[in-house]
Amino acid sequence: MSGPAFGDVPWLSRNKAGCRSSRAKGRVCCGVTPALPRIRKYRVMTTQRHMTQLATLPLVAYSAMTLGPSIFQLVINVMLPQLYAKELGLAFAKLGIALLAIRIIDSVLDQVAGILSDWTRHRLGSRKIWIALGMALMLGACFKLFIPPADVDIFYFVAWRVVYDIGWTLFHVSYTAWGAELSTNYEDRSRIAGYSGIATNLGVVLKSVAPIVLFWAGLTQSSAFTMESFTYLYWIALPVISLITLVTVLKTPPGPEVSRKSTDLKGLFRSVRCNPPFWIYITSFLVTALGQGITGLLFTFYDSYLQLGPFYPYLMTGFGVITVLSIPLWIRISNRVGKHRAYAASAFIAALSLQAFWLIDPVQNSQVQVAMYGGVVLLLVSFSTSCAFVAPAAILADVVDYATWRTGVARAGSYFAFYSLVTKIAMAVGNGFGFLLLGAFGYEVGAGAVNDASATFGLMFTVLLLPGGLMIAGGLIILRFPLTARRHAILQRRIARLQAAL
Repeated sequence: MSGPAFGDVPWLSRNKAGCRSSRAKGRVCCGVTPALPRIRKYRVMTTQRHMTQLATLPLVAYSAMTLGPSIFQLVINVMLPQLYAKELGLAFAKLGIALLAIRIIDSVLDQVAGILSDWTRHRLGSRKIWIALGMALMLGACFKLFIPPADVDIFYFVAWRVVYDIGWTLFHVSYTAWGAELSTNYEDRSRIAGYSGIATNLGVVLKSVAPIVLFWAGLTQSSAFTMESFTYLYWIALPVISLITLVTVLKTPPGPEVSRKSTDLKGLFRSVRCNPPFWIYITSFLVTALGQGITGLLFTFYDSYLQLGPFYPYLMTGFGVITVLSIPLWIRISNRVGKHRAYAASAFIAALSLQAFWLIDPVQNSQVQVAMYGGVVLLLVSFSTSCAFVAPAAILADVVDYATWRTGVARAGSYFAFYSLVTKIAMAVGNGFGFLLLGAFGYEVGAGAVNDASATFGLMFTVLLLPGGLMIAGGLIILRFPLTARRHAILQRRIARLQAAL
């Protein structure tokens, strides 16, 4: 009746070649603790349903924190650079280079944020201080970016975008690490990530509805996303975000305190090096993040090629609503088939849905028809991509558990910082590369711009075909991820035994 707890996955029951002798002698190897005794089958089959789930009220309070940043995150990362090109005259090529430079600067910040988040001690919780500071920096940077001076140049954009990214990094790294620590339950982690995703997309819906309401109220001349509409949105959202941040920081439960050893960079690198699930995970999300960065240019596709600028807020409102409604379904799918399989399926569906845009002809169809066809395709994309608000954070939390078992040190902040670093660089490279490709194909978006067939094909290739291929590749990679619900249950039992032995 006995056998290896992870017999079908060798690296879960023994170290890699070169480490076996140390492990056989009971010594720590490469910063990794010796393997724990094998677990009998009748003990392995214990599920996680008996583990305590996070109560609904603190879960809602935690999720509410992400509502504010989500209102502006898509605007800053996706729409604002394109509006700086369209309304303020900055060149696509300069913006592409600027975005790459910003990510190089930002690459240093993620690990610093992770270390600070793991190291800090405060009576309110080690994560909350950095979340509040990050929120303050984001709000200050949004003010400067949405209300630029008349003589704005690329250096102004870069400077305040860097300030915004510092704030976002401090907030996001601490927030996601905090979420990973709120529950050790495999299924509950999908629920926590899902609730957070719902709050995020409610912010997206509010952002999308705002230009429509402002237009109906006569405050703006169009329902399209413009610098003017985002300025109004900022002043409306500022007191709401401030109040939510204050209440959530004061009223939500803090995560558990972690070992100060987690601030050791050398130990972190050893932990990452000896973590095969992490490398499968990060490779998959690196590839998909490249595609996601390029799809940020869909705003230009809708506004310039399909000529749906005034319709775009309506479409994005529908996008956000469908995403919110789809997240509970993806939570159930993730818990039924496994988080990594659900994410792979969503990547495949998203990649195929994007290609349906090739069938839409803005010349042969009226603007209303184009809006209807484009809306159907966008809703398919929103359904599939909503899994991204459930699976990634929940999967990474399981990866952190594997690292905790191997090293005996909890490094949630540092791991989420490393993940944030890789994905932000990948998305920036994808987004910057997309801008450069559009410039290389000669695509123009200024007033009165005329694009030939070659430039139009360049736009379609850049925002549809290329990211679709990257999404499929990322989905195929994540299918190799080994930590299922059963294996994660074994990890939790081993971690508990390891902690009991300390």
